[in-house]
Amino acid sequence: MEKKRRTSVFEKLLLVVGFLVLIIGYFFINKVFIAEGYKISWGFLQTVFLWLLMVIFIILLAIGEDIKEGILLEQLDEIKGLKETILKRKNR
Repeated sequence: MEKKRRTSVFEKLLLVVGFLVLIIGYFFINKVFIAEGYKISWGFLQTVFLWLLMVIFIILLAIGEDIKEGILLEQLDEIKGLKETILKRKNR
């Protein structure tokens, strides 16, 4: 049976920051596009590329945090199992 883990404060904060980056970045990019007369300039392309890099970085950070939590839970289960086997051998 798969254990369900609770989300940490860091993961919740990361979710909020990710949504803010998506929404605010989209509106700023849209505003710049309109201000430049609906033309794609080099500065506009750089801005979009950097915004996409920030989004990808946030996604990778969330994936890394999830993997770390999974590894820690597995290690905790393994340590508990080792503790139980040591206590059983000690009581014999």
